Amino acid sequence: MKKVVWLNKSNKQLCVTIPKNSGIKEGDIVSLEKEKIKRIIYSFVTADLFHYGHLQLLENANNFGDFHICGVLTDDAIKSYKEAPVANFKERKAIVSSLRCVDMVIPQKNKDPTENLKRLHSEFKNAKLILIHGSDWKKIPGKEFIKKIGGEIIQPSFYEKLSTDNIVNKISKAYKKRKNESNNNSRRSK
Repeated sequence: MKKVVWLNKSNKQLCVTIPKNSGIKEGDIVSLEKEKIKRIIYSFVTADLFHYGHLQLLENANNFGDFHICGVLTDDAIKSYKEAPVANFKERKAIVSSLRCVDMVIPQKNKDPTENLKRLHSEFKNAKLILIHGSDWKKIPGKEFIKKIGGEIIQPSFYEKLSTDNIVNKISKAYKKRKNESNNNSRRSK
């Protein structure tokens, strides 16, 4: 088991979060050796308007390996294929970094994760790379590289109920309904 060291901003101490069922107790000495990591999980998200579907994907991803690295798409990466995000990169990265199911967060500068996958493959030479990608995309970016290096792709089920698009559409519909009701009430009072 490997975990990322993180900075506790309240007391400025470096910390490692250890799962309760790990058998490690307070005062134990632990070794953190990059070479012993055998399965690197790589997931990537926009994480704009973070919701249960995002959380479910990242928690599920964490179950497939020793060390979970999540790429958060930069603002420019997102703008290359859709509207600018509501939350900026720093805000979205902070949300994903706070999750216990993610060991490390890195910026992803393109929609395609291949650049990050190549870097991780060279950094963790002894580990198998496992790309986690939701089942909602037909073409999986990074698939060719993962196949080339003998990695693996896992596609957990897409959580349709709370996709970002569904949330935005529901809010938009409710807003329009409320606005129409408000306009109708204004006309009646005149």
